Amino acid sequence: MSNRLLFSSPRPIYRHLYSRIYGLITIFLGALLASILLSGLQPPPKEVVQVPDFPNTQVQNYDVIVFGDEIPGVMTALHLSHQIQGGRIALVTEADLSKGLGGHLVRGGLAYLDRNQVPADVRRQLRIDRFEPSSQLYAEFLKLTETKEIALDRYRATQVLSQALQRARVEVIDKVQVLSVQTNATQVQSFLTAKHGLFTAKYFVDCTQGGKLATMAGVRFYQGFDSLGLPNSSLALGLVIEVYGLNINQLRDSESRMIQRFLDSKDAEAQKWMEVATGGDPDLRRSIFNSWMSNNKILPLYQGTIDSADVRSSALGAAFHGMNGLVYDLRKAKMLLDRANIAIFADHLSLNSLLFYADGKTSRELSFNGGKPTLEMLNVANKVANFYKSLGAKEVRIMDELYIRSAGAIAKSMDDLTATKMARGGVSTAEALGTFTYHLDVRGGITGMGLRALKLGIPKLNLHVHMPTFNYGFRHTLPVERDNLSVLSPASGFGGLGIAAGRIVEFNISVGEGLAIAVAKALREDRSLHSITNQEVRQNLSFPPLVYGRPSPNYENIKYIETVLLENSQPPTPKG
Repeated sequence: MSNRLLFSSPRPIYRHLYSRIYGLITIFLGALLASILLSGLQPPPKEVVQVPDFPNTQVQNYDVIVFGDEIPGVMTALHLSHQIQGGRIALVTEADLSKGLGGHLVRGGLAYLDRNQVPADVRRQLRIDRFEPSSQLYAEFLKLTETKEIALDRYRATQVLSQALQRARVEVIDKVQVLSVQTNATQVQSFLTAKHGLFTAKYFVDCTQGGKLATMAGVRFYQGFDSLGLPNSSLALGLVIEVYGLNINQLRDSESRMIQRFLDSKDAEAQKWMEVATGGDPDLRRSIFNSWMSNNKILPLYQGTIDSADVRSSALGAAFHGMNGLVYDLRKAKMLLDRANIAIFADHLSLNSLLFYADGKTSRELSFNGGKPTLEMLNVANKVANFYKSLGAKEVRIMDELYIRSAGAIAKSMDDLTATKMARGGVSTAEALGTFTYHLDVRGGITGMGLRALKLGIPKLNLHVHMPTFNYGFRHTLPVERDNLSVLSPASGFGGLGIAAGRIVEFNISVGEGLAIAVAKALREDRSLHSITNQEVRQNLSFPPLVYGRPSPNYENIKYIETVLLENSQPPTPKG
């Protein structure tokens, strides 16, 4: 690599050493404290019995079991503890929590939080912030983790959430291997594990990314975008990296210099990188160049908040691809160093930019097996790490788990929340538990959807012109097959393209607030979850919900696209 790639003034060596030692000590102490807290959780006395069907097997009974430790599930468990005073609540997960509690936001390091995007006119009318939390429960999460605006400190998150679960007397059990799930005609009864015995509960909340417990319980799921006739298509996988020793201003300068190199026709090395990255395709070259130009001005990295920034140019990604002999195309290269969303911390940057291609089957399998990156993915990630080191980074850390954006969805819920319904404004005002605004974000694209749409007479897909501002309830989390089970994750009943906005963590935490109320009400009144309405839950919210859902200007367009794709999909019978 040419030394023209970066020119930076040296820093005194003691400052590098101090920063690195301080960071290592902080990380070690944080991990140690989290481990102590998790190992020291004191649950309420649990009932252990013997049952005829499983002789010599320990049976642990609970009122509610939350399965998986993704953040929406953790926050829902905490809210359940407030709703069910003295109840027996457990958070059971297959993950090893010595590596952190909090799923893909913690072990996967997804520090850049996607926030509710309140429309400007609504902000003025209601006098609220642009990132107004979409629920009291999400506001509590932000307060607990001391998140300023966007950047989530994963070390603090695992500590404070562990403490909160301890205070709430929610039992946390990790490294659980589920062997089978026992059901009757309408309900989940229990699940058998390899080393922890049998777990029974009156109600279950599956908060895994792919709905693993629900799948084992016989709930039907679509693979990929099967409901749209694209079972082999999935959203891109992400692998977050953390960069130390390179601050946001230095990264901006590196990007600016790279853009200038690409604009210099006499820079043979940079022109070679561009030729390789584009594969000689003039349209791709034009697209890359357009990514950093607007009105004949260069678009540099943009810092929108004090703790986050967004890369608008493909320059660094194209450079990496060109240097490594890869076309700048997710499907051709099977990976993409995309424009980064950056969470900014005092000692490092967290970059959500490295994407991997995966089909629907692969995404689902990875979600069921701990979300661990493959050896091939890690090899690519190490090359990306070396690239950032060439820009001046002193250390680059690759996360333990993948960010799996989509891993299937409930085939039929009690009230599917499709993109069409979102664009229409969501559930009715009378039912609404809150309102959420976000892009129909299909980062990396959906393989085959454009071609399929074209064949069906849709000349152009455009999902990003207007963000839907939609009211939500909780009933899209309820599969029709089991009336004491919910799925709170991207695998909920979104239908069609609903997952594009429905996969966002803030949204699912907010839905979890209402779901916890519904579960508590069902428990008190000995009712099925199917029988609990959004209106009943709304009446039990501690604060009147902030509701402002409305039809999007592109509602008819979204409705047309989704309707045509759904009506012509004829997917095979979904399987549990």
